[in-house]
Amino acid sequence: MCTFLLLVFTRMIQRSARLRGLFLASVVTASGCSELRGRHEAREGNKLYRDGRYADALALYEQAQRRIPGLWLLWLNKGVTCRQLMIPGAHTPENERAVTCALEAFQKVRALHPADQRAEGLYVQTLFDADRFETLTAMYQAQLRVNPTDLSAVNGLIQVYTRWNRTEEALYWYQQRASLEPKNAEAQYAVGVFIWNQLFQKGGGAEMAGFDPRPDPNLPVPPVQRKRRKGKRAAAAAAPAPTKVPPAFGPGDITGEARERLADAGIARLQKALVLRPRYREALTFLNLLYRQKSFAYFSTPDKWQAAVDAAERWRREAETLARSP
Repeated sequence: MCTFLLLVFTRMIQRSARLRGLFLASVVTASGCSELRGRHEAREGNKLYRDGRYADALALYEQAQRRIPGLWLLWLNKGVTCRQLMIPGAHTPENERAVTCALEAFQKVRALHPADQRAEGLYVQTLFDADRFETLTAMYQAQLRVNPTDLSAVNGLIQVYTRWNRTEEALYWYQQRASLEPKNAEAQYAVGVFIWNQLFQKGGGAEMAGFDPRPDPNLPVPPVQRKRRKGKRAAAAAAPAPTKVPPAFGPGDITGEARERLADAGIARLQKALVLRPRYREALTFLNLLYRQKSFAYFSTPDKWQAAVDAAERWRREAETLARSP
């Protein structure tokens, strides 16, 4: 019908100069018809999306956007559809196209309708789902250049570096957040928990917790060795007790002084959390756990090992006492 009306108006213009003014009306009519078609295609795309036919829905959305490029809701639906075509962890050309499609669509929504916050959240979530860590880092760093105390940017960097498995940078931003919120007990506690998690994953498993480097008092004392010297019998000193062999650390494990230093950093943050919140039972629990992790650095020095284990036990008892108190 829209095409027929446009053809009629064009022929009328050709027949009479007096009707040239009607040409503008024909253009408006054509524009209106294009918008109607675009909206119809968008609605059909919505039906296909609900049926799970995401590729077909996307094709209709792309047709519609050429007719109604200023309809922000169409771009939002397109971005969500492109996300459905993404495969987490895949780096194929098809997946990269789906990621780019989603990101460009959400950016268009942000430009057309800034008041809708869904596009911002979906844009960031798409970057995370696609492992676009460099883009995320640059985005959050730009926010911090504008406002160095922007906690949302700091939290974003914590999430980025944690997901990126770059633990040193993640720890740095955990500590930055704790420094920005010196009176927030949970921010201090989070540093300690993160450090414990790193120590546990990198050489702090059950086999380490089950090892006791002290000499076993149940083992028999080695017999006194005797030897002859110049025709006289002389008693040698008793042989030392056999040395226990600790479990072996693996490649990438945190050992020795590095383990001790990292554990102490976490312990300091947890103790600060307790100053801010004396009845912080979770902080007490992780103090116990961190001292246990620290003890694994001392398998060759049983006295230091014992001191760390004793400290862990004291914090464990305090946590239990607090749990029983009203």
